This record gives sequence, C-alpha cells and structure tokens, in this order.
Amino acid sequence: MTDNNGVNNNSSNVIDIRGLTKTFMVDGRAHTVLQDLNLTVPAHKITVLLGRSGCGKTTLLRLIGGLDTEYSGTISKPQDAKTAFVFQEARLMPWLTVSQNIAFGLHKKDINFNEINRLISLTGLDGFADAYPQQLSGGMSQRTALARALALNPKFILMDEPFAALDHFTREKMQQALLDIHKNSGCGVLFVTHSIDEALAIGHRIVILEDKKVKKVYPIAEAWRKNGSEEECQALRQDILDSIQN
Repeated sequence: MTDNNGVNNNSSNVIDIRGLTKTFMVDGRAHTVLQDLNLTVPAHKITVLLGRSGCGKTTLLRLIGGLDTEYSGTISKPQDAKTAFVFQEARLMPWLTVSQNIAFGLHKKDINFNEINRLISLTGLDGFADAYPQQLSGGMSQRTALARALALNPKFILMDEPFAALDHFTREKMQQALLDIHKNSGCGVLFVTHSIDEALAIGHRIVILEDKKVKKVYPIAEAWRKNGSEEECQALRQDILDSIQN
C-alpha cells in the first residue's frame, strides 16, 4: 500500500506518524507546537524537514527519536528499528580518539574494530583514527559524529542541522559526503535544515512544516537532481519558498 505521496507504507519500511500533537507548558500557559500532524518517513530515503524557525522541526525529530515521550497521537516504527542522532554540534568526547568516539555508544561486546575501520573509510576519515577532536576540522568532526551514528547500525538517522555551523565550501562537501554515505549504508535519513538549497541538494523528499503540521511534500527524483535545468531548479526553489512564506 502507498500513501498519497507515493510512499510504500509497509510497516517494515517506514516510520508512520498519525495525529501527532505536542504541547509545551510555558509560564503556566499551553503552547502547541505540533497539532494533528501526519507524516510517513521511508527507510532508504533522505527526507528533509524544512520550515520557519519555531515550526516544530527539532521537536518532531526529538519525538521520533524518543528523546521526548510526552505527546498524543501515534509514532509507529518498524519492529526493532534503531534510530541514531547527529546534532548541529558534533558532541565528541575530547578525551577519546576518532575511533574511540565512533565506538562510544556501543557495548564493549559489540565493538568490532574492523567495522570501526570500515566506517572511518566510509566517512572519509582515513589516517585520522587516532586523532583527537581538537585536531579535527569542523567537517571532520561532523564526519566522526556521522560514523558514530552509523556504528549503531540504525535503520534511521535523525540529523538536526548538522552542517549549519560549517563554512559554505565545507557544507557542500559534507552534503555530497552524506549522499555517498547514504548510498553505501542504505539507512533512512530524516534531516532538518533551514536552507532550501541544502534541501534540494540532498533530499529525496522535502517536507514543509507550517501551522503545526505538514503543509506540502515535494518528491525529488534523482534524475531531476542530475539533469534538471537551472530554470526548473529555480522554479522549484521559488515554489518551496512560496509554500513556506504563504
């Protein structure tokens, strides 16, 4: 069965969110961030959440990842599906090396250094296994954080503006690295950003959040990303901008 966005709703392939409502109490007053939100997040795809500041993107990520469990509605995940986070800050342990940081979330019995070395190569960190965080660039720190997430063997990685603090050129390199890593790992990615250009660069689906729920979903074909004309890209960018602003 597929939903109206063309996503296969087989329960082993998606995170399915129905009627999700999240309310915070601020100074004794209820503040609803998400209300009756419905969304399907497929495995093996990069889904990008895009919207204004304060529209609930990070809140949604935290609810899906189980960092916040106070909500109404349902969040259904594939059975035994693991999720892993990559935050805006790499959050590496400064006293651990790259390889030790990658293994940090694992039980000792589950640490396989052949697999750690594979992830180091996959994320372009060859030669830095024994480096400490203070010896890494911002991009390398984020690659380490991504490798640490992959070490958990997740079905979904939840990424909260992980490249926002990087300079333009490093950010572009990390976007391409994410596409390459995603292709080789095959896990689903839910990626939060404020940048339309970043969403277009990496997303297979772009989800616009507005007025506490999903306003619009844009499927992005890989062929379009490779062969779409500048005019088509500009038209889509403008349509997405209009969806956010109007």
